Amino acid sequence: MTKLNEFTQLLRDRLPLSVVIARFVAIKKKGREYSGLCPFHEEKGASFTVNDDKGFYHCFGCGAHGDLFNFVMQKMNLPFMEAVEYLAQQANLSVPQLESAKVNSEAKEAQQSLYQVMEMACQWFESQLRHSQAESVRQYLMKRGMIGATAKKFRVGYAPEAGLKEFLLKAGCIESQLIQLGLIIQSEKNTRTYDRFRSRVMFPIQDVKGRVIAFGGRIIEQGEPKYLNSPDTPLFHKGRQLYALNHSLSKARSGQPFVVVEGYMDVISLHQNGIETAVAPLGTALTPDQLQLLWRTSPTPILCFDGDTAGIRAAERVAQKALEVITPGYSLSFCFLSDGEDPDSYIKQYGTSVFQQLLGAAKPLIEVLWNDFIAKQDLSTPEKKAKARKEILGLTNQIRDPDIQHFYRQDFNSRLQNFLQSQWNKNGRSYVPTASLVTKKLTLTKKNADGQKILLATLLNHPTLVSQVSEQLMDLTFADGSLNDLRQKLLDICGENPHIEVISLKEQLQQAGFGATLDQLLCRDVYHKARFAHPTTDLQQAQSGWLEIWTAMQEVHNLKQEVTQTAAELSSSLDEQVWQRLKLLKKTLVVRKTN
Repeated sequence: MTKLNEFTQLLRDRLPLSVVIARFVAIKKKGREYSGLCPFHEEKGASFTVNDDKGFYHCFGCGAHGDLFNFVMQKMNLPFMEAVEYLAQQANLSVPQLESAKVNSEAKEAQQSLYQVMEMACQWFESQLRHSQAESVRQYLMKRGMIGATAKKFRVGYAPEAGLKEFLLKAGCIESQLIQLGLIIQSEKNTRTYDRFRSRVMFPIQDVKGRVIAFGGRIIEQGEPKYLNSPDTPLFHKGRQLYALNHSLSKARSGQPFVVVEGYMDVISLHQNGIETAVAPLGTALTPDQLQLLWRTSPTPILCFDGDTAGIRAAERVAQKALEVITPGYSLSFCFLSDGEDPDSYIKQYGTSVFQQLLGAAKPLIEVLWNDFIAKQDLSTPEKKAKARKEILGLTNQIRDPDIQHFYRQDFNSRLQNFLQSQWNKNGRSYVPTASLVTKKLTLTKKNADGQKILLATLLNHPTLVSQVSEQLMDLTFADGSLNDLRQKLLDICGENPHIEVISLKEQLQQAGFGATLDQLLCRDVYHKARFAHPTTDLQQAQSGWLEIWTAMQEVHNLKQEVTQTAAELSSSLDEQVWQRLKLLKKTLVVRKTN
């Protein structure tokens, strides 16, 4: 282990972090640091910083943070030792022989032997597709629109009724290996073994390095199952792999989202028609491990489902599963095809451009969850409406991240209020604006007027919250230049040391010339208006209060925008209903500003 530590330190010395990162994302030097767009989530402003002196990177948007090895592991989907090997190649160094590697050398050799067996099987399947006996199979693939270059790229093959077992045994493979890899099956009646895949088009499943680790086979004639996959093996775990991930990574790393479809032919058809980030799960619904695999490269992959009832139900199941594992900056989008269409048939009929438009209109995760939620509700009585609100708590309680949970709960409650109001209006009641316009009195006394001061004071006394709310903090517009400068310095300091102590933080800010501003913020007047900002308040209460203030300020900002838009609409339409809405909006805005 000591030798490994020494070697990794040598790599850090040889390879400046900025040089390695610059191969993946454009960064510019600003003072002693570099900055640019974050390579781990979509953003318009540069919140990603790189510090060569300290050897770490940090994103104030999504919270990504780490050193040289963390970056390569996350960006290239590599385990630690493979990241070391990659960096060693960049530095023209050889990885030293480690004691642990010596102990495990036999296991590695055995595993390498298994990869070789799978490669031989793949080559045999490919060769069988070229034989005269596979003419009907080639015709089938041509009818499906697959061209020769695509078949070669994806290494499509054919498994005849028999022959693989004999070929591999003659090549020196051991029968127990073939059983272990799922290439042959032992009869339940006797000890006879036979090929697992028979009379099927074969689709090799490869890992990110392009090594064959499993197979999927589609039957050509009548028979069940239609698709047959390899079982879990020492090389393959179906819940942790994605079909065609190795072919899709380069495009996904350039910023294109993954497109997740159901079948092998869907994936191949999309790639052949220019959608080169298409991948598919392997006979199961997306697992949390597969979601994490997607999120390493694509912060918002798009899941493409058939538009029939089964497709909608499948999307809802995935959405529910994703709810438990989503994190800030990482989610899912969903697009639905016409009833009776699948991605293969759709792109052939309508073309790549129309398919890309469909992907561009994908629904966010919250839309799918909301549609599923509201479709199951009976809101005919006050008791059932109350039950719906309670179920919102149950649904959002599945979300582990507190910030996401807060905003989902807020959004769902707002949608429910809007839905109830629309039902009220349909029943012939008088016009009332949506919930965002209702003039309910906020339980914030006069905190809005000093909201920005309260937000900063809370973070100064609870600096570990900065990394959790950094994205919201960066979205704020500060009219006071000193507060704006303090906000930026606070982000810089906490970005370098997310767990900084309060005393140390205040000392650094004092030394940076913010003494007068700190006196203005950390005072009795601010604490009187927001007790949660006080240093003695517990962290959870401070976080809850901070998000409450930030949300209230965003509501005022949104109301101002809505007033402007409604006024513009009134100037062109002179509609009485628009006029009434504008008056209510202005009244609501006054109430929000003074509460």
